[in-house]
Amino acid sequence: MRSYGETISSVLAMMTVATWLSSSVLIRAAPQQRAPDFPPASLIELTVASRKVCVDETGVTEDSIARFNNEPEVFDDDERLKCYMDCMFRQFNVTKPDTGDVDMIELYHAIPKEYNSVTLKVYNKCRDVVEGSTLCERAFSHHKCWKQNDPVHYYLF
Repeated sequence: MRSYGETISSVLAMMTVATWLSSSVLIRAAPQQRAPDFPPASLIELTVASRKVCVDETGVTEDSIARFNNEPEVFDDDERLKCYMDCMFRQFNVTKPDTGDVDMIELYHAIPKEYNSVTLKVYNKCRDVVEGSTLCERAFSHHKCWKQNDPVHYYLF
């Protein structure tokens, strides 16, 4: 039989371990944010003309794009935003026109080489979970998956 002191010591040790475990889980569970140096200016420059075309085509607001980019857990159900995402895919010819599926070969060639490994990792995580009955919904689903799986390197141009 344990003494009162041994029982108290055991309880305190378990509480310490439980506190440590819960704090480490909370630290890991905190939402990641985009890297402060991402996207670089060179990447933004590549998308300026396409962005203008797609904003004009869809009528999406800059506010809607900014919210999707900057708020960690907000996935706006804005149809114009979804179609903007599809338009950007089409501008860079990285999706299959009939299904809206990302064409990894085209994507690989469309992006700067230094982002190919990141893109491949995210593509492998997202390719089988993209859903939606329209091209706009499928584009949105892909972007949502990308943002959830790699918020550090995600930016909706």
